[in-house]
Amino acid sequence: MELTADERRYLVDVAMRLGQAPRGQRSEITDRAAAFLKCSRDWVYRGLKEIGWESGRKRRDDAGKSCVSLEEAKAVATLMAESARANGKRLLSASTAIEIAKENGMIKSNASSGTYLRTMRNSGCHPDQLTRPTPHTEMRSLHPNHVWQFDVSVCVLYYLDKGGLAVMDEKRFYKNKPANVARVAKQRVLRYLVTDHFTGTLYVHYFQAAGEDQETLFEFLMTAFAERPHEQDPFHGVPLMLVWDAGSANQSYLIRNLLDRLQVKHWAHEPGRPRAKGQVEKTHDLIERDFEGRLFLVNIQSIEELNAKAHAWMRAYNANRIHRRTGTTRYGLWQTIRAEQLRICPPRELCEQLLSTKPETRQVKGNLVVTYAMKGCAPETYSVEHVPGVRVGESVSVCVNPYQAPNILVLLEDEDGQEVAYECAPQGHNEAGFPVDAPIFGESYAAKPDTDTDRHRKQMAKDAYGAETQQEVDLARARREPAFGGKVDPFSYLEDQVVASYMRRPGTELDLPHAVHPERQPLSIIEALKRLRARLDRPLTKAESAAVRETYPNGVPEDELERIAAWMEGKTLPDAELSVTAS
Repeated sequence: MELTADERRYLVDVAMRLGQAPRGQRSEITDRAAAFLKCSRDWVYRGLKEIGWESGRKRRDDAGKSCVSLEEAKAVATLMAESARANGKRLLSASTAIEIAKENGMIKSNASSGTYLRTMRNSGCHPDQLTRPTPHTEMRSLHPNHVWQFDVSVCVLYYLDKGGLAVMDEKRFYKNKPANVARVAKQRVLRYLVTDHFTGTLYVHYFQAAGEDQETLFEFLMTAFAERPHEQDPFHGVPLMLVWDAGSANQSYLIRNLLDRLQVKHWAHEPGRPRAKGQVEKTHDLIERDFEGRLFLVNIQSIEELNAKAHAWMRAYNANRIHRRTGTTRYGLWQTIRAEQLRICPPRELCEQLLSTKPETRQVKGNLVVTYAMKGCAPETYSVEHVPGVRVGESVSVCVNPYQAPNILVLLEDEDGQEVAYECAPQGHNEAGFPVDAPIFGESYAAKPDTDTDRHRKQMAKDAYGAETQQEVDLARARREPAFGGKVDPFSYLEDQVVASYMRRPGTELDLPHAVHPERQPLSIIEALKRLRARLDRPLTKAESAAVRETYPNGVPEDELERIAAWMEGKTLPDAELSVTAS
């Protein structure tokens, strides 16, 4: 506390009197001093302490201790905090909360409300302390266009009608006259804003709409991402990450799909925690004061005129105002962006396709390629041999790379479940339809790299035959060596599996009254002679051939060949002599 010179001299005199006063009379001296100075006795004691006076009284043993326990203080604090309205106004006073708690057996101490409040504050559970924000962590970004923050705000002061930009008069537009507010709902002006977290660079654009929707958000993103023709506005490109709230337009499928295809990581903070994107929230306030505060001096007739003036102010602000954190201008620091950090936005036509384009599945062919066709383009083949984990005959998810079309991205999941993209360029083909990088017969040969399935197959074969190389595996298979050295018996356990004994079932003989006995057709003379020659392993004589022809003019029965061959060899005599005796 600060004391005047007169107060200090007076309190020095009071301190001398207190030092000489007998025990029991000090309170009278301090009461007279409080009445003279027109203040409380506590103020007198604080002033005496300020000039160095000590009472000399022994500190109480229970000093610093309260008759109100922490549990009792928290019970009363809970009643007070839970009675608060959404705007933060508390309805229950401390005395009322103590009365309710005592009547319901929640507390026992009869201490005053001041003691309860003091215990709450010392313990950190006072209602005033509970309404304060929780500690936050300051985040950092790595480079320009690493992280953008996005937000939309309704310009509560202005609406645009046929007469131009008008101020929403509090007498006409307030909570008790909702019809007036609804009447100009479609004329309200919305402020769309992004800020680059690393540099603080801002881009603002106004739209006339009743509320946020996907179409307006898409228009704004295309405008913010695109390189603008104004030579004094260098800020553009597609960020790596976008931080925003969980609004319905932001979380719509089309917008999220667009950002996914553009490889923009989008993160929505928890509802009620706007501090997560505090930079853009603060920039809204800055624009309201520094730009919109000037609008009462001009007559704005259209949204285009409003944006023209807003962009002129924006360029001047980004180029000239020194950022307190960086110590330089926003455009100046943004100009340090490197080529690999500046991702140029694809054409608007492609972005419109990306709104509803989903990754498509394609089967990996035997030469480790997939085929894919962009809308309005002929199909292309893409080699995926460099993509880890691909397998012949299985499917992969592919989509167009918006920054390097017609290149595609093969999408896989890593161990953490995060999507990883591998870029593949289309294979060039010559006039005969062959890939231009294919090996040439007689000049070179390049085998495709093994997939994980190929590696498993080779290693499993080596394990089966105890081999070190594939040549040893091939040799063991050629020798018909059993796998696993014959140590695996695939039949021994089968007998043990049959535990039941089955009773033989009686049957019925099949009655075939008209059994059919097929007749065999005799051999032709020529066919019979050929077979006899092959059986005897020599040519037949003319007499032998003539004897066969005369004996079997209609063909030779096949079962007669053995008897005829024996006769020709002279081993046996035929049952019936042939028509001609061999000479």
